[in-house]
Amino acid sequence: MSRRNVWSGEETMEMLEIIKEKNLMELFTMNSRTLKADCDVYKIIEEEMKMNGFPLKDSGQIYHKWKNLKRAFYISRKTNQGTPNCEFAQELKEILEQQCLTSREVLEQRRKQKDPLLLEEGQPAPTKRRRGPPPKTIRNQILDKLSRMMKDQNEEYAKKWNDLYDYEFKLYKRKEKEQAAALNALLDASKADVMNRFDSMFSDEPSNVPEDGQVIEEESIEPTAITSKQSTVMAAKEPSAIVKFYLIFYNAAQVLGWSYMLYQLIAYYTIDKGTDKTLWEYLGPTVILFQNAAVLEIVHAFTRIVPSNPVITTFQVLSRVMVVCGVVMATPTGKVSPGLPLAILAWSITEIIRYGYYALNLVDAVPQLLIFLRYTTFIALYPTGVTGELLCFFWAQSHVAKTKQWSIEMPNQYNFTFSYLYFLWAVMLLYIPLFPQLYLHMFAQRKKILGSPATKQQKTN
Repeated sequence: MSRRNVWSGEETMEMLEIIKEKNLMELFTMNSRTLKADCDVYKIIEEEMKMNGFPLKDSGQIYHKWKNLKRAFYISRKTNQGTPNCEFAQELKEILEQQCLTSREVLEQRRKQKDPLLLEEGQPAPTKRRRGPPPKTIRNQILDKLSRMMKDQNEEYAKKWNDLYDYEFKLYKRKEKEQAAALNALLDASKADVMNRFDSMFSDEPSNVPEDGQVIEEESIEPTAITSKQSTVMAAKEPSAIVKFYLIFYNAAQVLGWSYMLYQLIAYYTIDKGTDKTLWEYLGPTVILFQNAAVLEIVHAFTRIVPSNPVITTFQVLSRVMVVCGVVMATPTGKVSPGLPLAILAWSITEIIRYGYYALNLVDAVPQLLIFLRYTTFIALYPTGVTGELLCFFWAQSHVAKTKQWSIEMPNQYNFTFSYLYFLWAVMLLYIPLFPQLYLHMFAQRKKILGSPATKQQKTN
């Protein structure tokens, strides 16, 4: 049973390369006339392919493959107006359209060199192939007509496709303009709303009721009820005796904790300057304990024992917890960040004043100096703390980028991805819109509580 003539791409390319390198086209031309008895060209190709590592093809298979390739090449060239697009078209074009050197001078020259592939004397010379276009048969006419029809249809299809593409592009541009106009209108409205809020904040009598009707609390974090003279700004319910005792204890404990933390920070750079410990190893447990204890302020806000806004309180508390637990504790680079001492210094001074103010306010014994510090020290401490926090974030992201810490990559069974590095950068970028609002809000509160010198003089008069 004969083997099927199945050729791989490598075998076909090898056969064409042999025909091209050995210049066997002239032998193909003379094969059926002069060399059929003495020299089989296909045997030569078979031997060359065996030498090059393709032993599975014999001369008969090579003959049929070469015949099929030529037929496909000529049909493709004819139907495509002289431009073949069949398989191996480029290689076949180089072989079939090269000049065939079969002149008598070349044959005589090879005979003198005793080329064994040449014709012996006495054998008839090869006849010339018929040149010129083939006769116009009915089949050729039908093929020409079909090719012209296909060309016309392709041109019409391309024209309709271009028209449709232009129409869709116009629709897209129109929709884009409409969306841009709507977005600009939304931005203008938001800008006007922000400017109105800023004007009300810097006016003599700032409004605490926004357009949506929700009341804005006086302080973003207010763990105690305000019972002093400033209670006219925001009315709060008088807490029960148990709740009042608990809030006094909580605020006093926070004052002691943050005071001890400030002492540790100063001692690290003065008394214990030569210690082998890092700053975080020296005071890290204190920071973890008292900073995470601020989570109770979220509970206070949601249980309404203090009049703070629960959402704002949650965001502000979790931002610091994020710095401590998600940045400094989580990464080795965050522990050695130059922003860590800045953040701890700003936090400790701010919290000592704030919690002291809250504790004394519960017993209606807030001194005027503490009120002044409460609404003045933030001018320097807020930018210092924010700078330290951002530096901690920046130092931590280098470690997260290298180790891909706390990141989830695809593929996984939940078909979900999460990048902790991008999360850190997103939190850092949130400081840009949020910090100015909080900072300006504190200036408005300072103006409301302390008042300007001109206002005080008018009140005195």
